[in-house]
Amino acid sequence: MMKKQKLLVVEAHSDDSCISVGGFLEKFRGQYDYFFALIASSDLRLHHHKEILKRERRLEEYQRYVDHFSGRWIREGELPFDADARLDQIPKREVVSAIEKSIATVQPEVLICQGPSFHHDHTIVYEAVIAATRPTAQYCPKEIYVMENPTYVHSLGPSTDFKPDFYVSLTDDQLERKLKVYRECFPSQIRED
Repeated sequence: MMKKQKLLVVEAHSDDSCISVGGFLEKFRGQYDYFFALIASSDLRLHHHKEILKRERRLEEYQRYVDHFSGRWIREGELPFDADARLDQIPKREVVSAIEKSIATVQPEVLICQGPSFHHDHTIVYEAVIAATRPTAQYCPKEIYVMENPTYVHSLGPSTDFKPDFYVSLTDDQLERKLKVYRECFPSQIRED
């Protein structure tokens, strides 16, 4: 039996990877041991909510997501920072350091992170991952993938000009499973309208 590779997902917000690579994670769950590093979570008033969404609820939802994949949530030091939509207030060196520690702990063969977008948290996490995996890093994964971000459809500029070169086809059943995971793990993120 072949040993599973370690795959680390580094994401700014609790539902980002489910939206972007949830289908990939579902399709290949037997080939990888999954590890997750959530960078930010805090009390937040979302556009589609009338009340504040509590940090504790968001963390519970994320734990349910990690558990769905029989994954391990890497909670090194300050992670997740209590700075959702405010990562720009955390010194970038602290974000890079937190990601470096997560990478050193897991030593993944594969790392998936988000790309830059109009949401500054995504861009900060992307830039911090690039810094954390620089050629002089203590450990650098063999493969690094940037996950698609749905916000690219209305983002402008060279940093959001996403040109993927790796695609994974999903069957209708796999797509339905991805959507089911999102609905079950992140009910607070589903709009009522």
